[in-house]
Amino acid sequence: MTQEQSLRLYPQPRGLQWLEGEKKWTSSIVLDTQGEADEAAERVKLASRLQEAFAGSGDDPAAAGQAMTLIRVRSREELHPQGYVLQWDEAGLLMEYGGDAGLFYALVTVEQLVSREGKNWRCFRIEDEPDFPVRGFMLDIGRNKIPKLGELYKLVDQLAELKLNHLQLYMEGYCFEMEAYKDAFPGSTPITAEELRELDAYAVERFIDLVPNQNCLGHMGEWLNKPEFRELAEHPDGLPLPQGITFLPTTLNPVDSRSIALVRNLFDALLPQFSSSYVNINMDEPYGLGAGQSKERCDEIGAGRLYMEYAEQVFDLVRSHGKKVLMWGDVLASHPEVMEQIPEDVTILDWNYESSVSFEGHCRVLAERQIPFYVCPGTSSWSSISGRTDNMLDNISDAAIQGLTYGAGGLIVADWGDNGHWQVPAISYPGITYAAGVSWHAQHHLKQTGLIEDYLTEAVFRDESGEAGHLMLELGRYYHLENSTVDNSTYTMHLLLRGLKTPEQFAAELNSFIRIFADLGGPGGEFRLDYRHHEMLEWLVQRKKQLARLRLRMTEANLVLDEWMNTLRIIEQGIGLHRYTHRIDLPDSKAEIEHLRALAKLLELTIAEFDRLWLIRNREGGLVTSHRALHQLQAQYQERLKELEALHSIHQKGV
Repeated sequence: MTQEQSLRLYPQPRGLQWLEGEKKWTSSIVLDTQGEADEAAERVKLASRLQEAFAGSGDDPAAAGQAMTLIRVRSREELHPQGYVLQWDEAGLLMEYGGDAGLFYALVTVEQLVSREGKNWRCFRIEDEPDFPVRGFMLDIGRNKIPKLGELYKLVDQLAELKLNHLQLYMEGYCFEMEAYKDAFPGSTPITAEELRELDAYAVERFIDLVPNQNCLGHMGEWLNKPEFRELAEHPDGLPLPQGITFLPTTLNPVDSRSIALVRNLFDALLPQFSSSYVNINMDEPYGLGAGQSKERCDEIGAGRLYMEYAEQVFDLVRSHGKKVLMWGDVLASHPEVMEQIPEDVTILDWNYESSVSFEGHCRVLAERQIPFYVCPGTSSWSSISGRTDNMLDNISDAAIQGLTYGAGGLIVADWGDNGHWQVPAISYPGITYAAGVSWHAQHHLKQTGLIEDYLTEAVFRDESGEAGHLMLELGRYYHLENSTVDNSTYTMHLLLRGLKTPEQFAAELNSFIRIFADLGGPGGEFRLDYRHHEMLEWLVQRKKQLARLRLRMTEANLVLDEWMNTLRIIEQGIGLHRYTHRIDLPDSKAEIEHLRALAKLLELTIAEFDRLWLIRNREGGLVTSHRALHQLQAQYQERLKELEALHSIHQKGV
């Protein structure tokens, strides 16, 4: 099915057949459920949404009184539980479905057609069902940024419109309110139990499984760096590394009974708020496992068995709540000798976020061992300010291809909050949208960026200029002009995090950072840079012009435009900082002072907007941590300006 032959739908349906004729909807709709109303009131309730979709269609009342549109709703057991059939012809609309989810997706399809195709349709027949049974999104709320409840409702609506059916809110710090631990985390503004229950009910109505997510071995630094919990760490005084650097404690001691007691308390508080039959226990990146307080046990049985010994205790806690386990697979990939210990009720989440590495190897091993698994690529939004579009496209494409080849049960795209969670929500939309397309119908969506652009422009941003979708993808392409070897991030982000350094100092710091994570299991390598400054400036000019041309007609148009503008300001700050660091076109101290003053003024506005925009969508807790690097850079500018102005004044007097 070519784009010319397709309807303006996202995701594209598996099968579309054009029929003879053309027919227009009327505002008078008759619903025929063939006696199913008594047995399935919920189905009829869902179908009645169609009348809302066509309300106020602008039809002439007199004409509407003479004609009506018949909608026939039928269940068919032989269809996929999430599958549906839509047929639009002279008789009206036929909706057939395999299960309640299938009817819901049929309705979502019709609503999108109304929105994007209008009321006059060429006759067609759609037969549709998904490639992956589980199609999901994971949002990091454990690092700084916790959205307000209304924002999470909007997210659920967005996922439902894309036919995604799985949502996780990643937690590692104190982002869920627990009375027993509240005093240890002053200033936090966590999500509450009542809010989670409300969100869960809202998601269930839209056929989305809201799955609890709590890290419980690694990534526990926010807990372990509190005096009350420090002794529970594998390395209470920090993990010593070969470079003479001590890495702050992040991993629980797996042989300390107090560790599993803490996890039990977390689960007892969190899990009852969810109706899902699953929980993601994470268990990823347990840095220093077996090298600290558990070393004696590790020397006795090995690191893989030590990990599984602890994991089995966590499995039992999950089972006590009547749920099944999801967990990341990175430790198992390093210790294949314990794979046979994975129980049947555990599903492995195989994650990888770099397009340079394929999912193929891990998928093949998991399939050979008959271990249930999902593939988990990323949006590439974090630590990038505005995304890394082509890495995202290649990473998600590979996940879909290998997942289908080796029988993955689901595809979940992750959206992390590393280094302050600076990306605004819209930066993640291309990744969410693309993952929805390839997880529903991979063959039609692979590398079809035009479909993504059109959907974002028309359905999400309602942009009359027709450019919003293209802008979203181009915002995530500036990293190509950096030509940097930094992994899982952009050079610009690292530059802003580290502030005023000489090129030599910056390279030394970043190489040290790379070596630290190589020692912890990262890819390693050496920092290199081929930065194209003038091309970056031209890229920025073009994006600003493009932004100025947009004509958004969505409810949050002004907010979204302000978020994009401030995103460009942050990148502009990085471009200017690179210019200053490498003294590009700065021939003397006067030019240097003028440039720093301009940067400081821009940064002042950027921080003010960062704070304002953050508080519109998110809770206040975490903001101070998130923008700390920007404030540090601001202070560095002021200090450096004082030095330069003093030197310049002395020089002027000398002259």
